[in-house]
Amino acid sequence: MEKTKLRVELRNDKGKEANKKFRREGIVPAVLYSPHNKSNLLLKVDSGNLLKVVSNKRHGIIGLEIEDGEKKFDRLAIIKDVQFNSLKKQIIHVDFYEVTLKEKLAVEVRVELIGEPIGVKEGGILELELREVEIECLPSQIPESLKADISHLKINDHLTAGELALPEGVELLTESDRIIASVHPPTKMEEVAKEEEEEVAEETEEKAEEKEE
Repeated sequence: MEKTKLRVELRNDKGKEANKKFRREGIVPAVLYSPHNKSNLLLKVDSGNLLKVVSNKRHGIIGLEIEDGEKKFDRLAIIKDVQFNSLKKQIIHVDFYEVTLKEKLAVEVRVELIGEPIGVKEGGILELELREVEIECLPSQIPESLKADISHLKINDHLTAGELALPEGVELLTESDRIIASVHPPTKMEEVAKEEEEEVAEETEEKAEEKEE
């Protein structure tokens, strides 16, 4: 089982002003939640190191190396939630969730669409309606994404969550009839635009022919 390590530190300071100070120093405030402990651990982590982990292993198991002065201890966790500041393009807070390798947990994973639908090639419009689905499995079985081949979809066809191929040991929690992606007929506006483009093309050809005459 591949496991990423991340060094974090315990923090005592909390609140809006303390968190602003951390971020100015390139530090991201974090919390480790645990189903086995009533008290959560307040943490802080270097923003650069955290960004690498978030970019490369969004759903995998992370070995948190927690430092508290001279003491060090480890915890296994997954990233439960990441909050971004879209304007500054930076992580402003992260929630870790402690796990054990023997207990199943519910997480959301990304759906990765593969292929170009037949319906799109025929002029239809692909609409992605659900980007993530909820699954339940052991921490070691969490997939990075669920791949779905949509090349067979025709106009008015759709793919539901229940049609996703799940790895062994993974159970779908999202309703099976939830639509992941669908192919719709082209809208009237698009048809009109296409007709106008064809008319312009014809006029251009006629003008070109007139010049040659």
